[in-house]
Amino acid sequence: MNMRNLFFLAMLVLVSTTVTAQPPQKFNYQGVARMANGSPIASQAIGLRISILEGSSSGTPVYVETHTATTNQFGLYNVAIGGGSVVSGSMAGITWGTGDKYVKVE
Repeated sequence: MNMRNLFFLAMLVLVSTTVTAQPPQKFNYQGVARMANGSPIASQAIGLRISILEGSSSGTPVYVETHTATTNQFGLYNVAIGGGSVVSGSMAGITWGTGDKYVKVE
């Protein structure tokens, strides 16, 4: 192995050990808004409060935000969680690698 190949190999190992995974700052969420009787809320503006809960579906909220979205003719809406108006917490502050996380939509 010549010196050039050895240098290239050393740089490759150095770069690969310094690369780390980044937690998501936003992720897509899609849902269907429905009336109490089950019929879709079609083609209307809606308000949503989205919480990331720690540990269980009734756990402590570690991040909360609000969104406005417009439904389509079937009541379908799309939002990017992490891109709403922050109520409390921060996406960067969520410890994704420890424990279960739950999404609560209201």
